[in-house]
Amino acid sequence: MTVEKSQRLLGMLGFAMRAGRLIIGTEMVCKAMPQGAKAPKLVLVSESASDGTKKKITTKCEFYKIKSVQINMSTDEIGNLLGKTYSPAVIGITDDGFAREIEKLIVR
Repeated sequence: MTVEKSQRLLGMLGFAMRAGRLIIGTEMVCKAMPQGAKAPKLVLVSESASDGTKKKITTKCEFYKIKSVQINMSTDEIGNLLGKTYSPAVIGITDDGFAREIEKLIVR
């Protein structure tokens, strides 16, 4: 990912958080998956997440037909970006618009 795309991703995640369109943390994302309209549209998984976490999220996303993408950020970087004192491994984006734009940045 280029520096420009990385900066844009950081900005989009910041906007989504301020808009209340993020679910932060593995358990919170998992609990939200079966909630229909409130379910995440896109799930981002840190590259430094444990293998168990990656498998759990991948399996649940496949079951609920939610797109999941691994991002090149550590859990510490995600925590710092979102202003958290802990290091979340998983982020769920609940807004279609934010999810589409973030996916475009990551997948390309």
